Amino acid sequence: MKKQLLLLTFACFLFAGTQISFAQAKSKSQIESVNNDASSAKKNADKVIQMLERSAKLDAKQKAQVYDIYNAVDKKMQGIDAVKDPAERALKKEKMQNYINSKLKQVLSSEQYEIYMKKVSAK
Repeated sequence: MKKQLLLLTFACFLFAGTQISFAQAKSKSQIESVNNDASSAKKNADKVIQMLERSAKLDAKQKAQVYDIYNAVDKKMQGIDAVKDPAERALKKEKMQNYINSKLKQVLSSEQYEIYMKKVSAK
């Protein structure tokens, strides 16, 4: 009888332990996805800055302005990604990219902007 009770207790603790570890693993993945979403604007800005630093000289003020542009657009882009209709999503993304390009045109010199447009259209 004691062996059966001990075995049943062990099985209960084993079951409870697996449930707790599964719940913790799930919450870690949720935290990682939130962190990835929060840094997407920074990643996009970094890509543009690195692309332009290789071929055109960017000063610190221009870098800060590029970061500001992408941070301002980040929430709107997340909203666009939530749109279910693929055609509408593509249209809104194109419109947002045109907006970003117009803002970058104000920040970058004409030579830098031409380089940016060539690199973006090549992708």
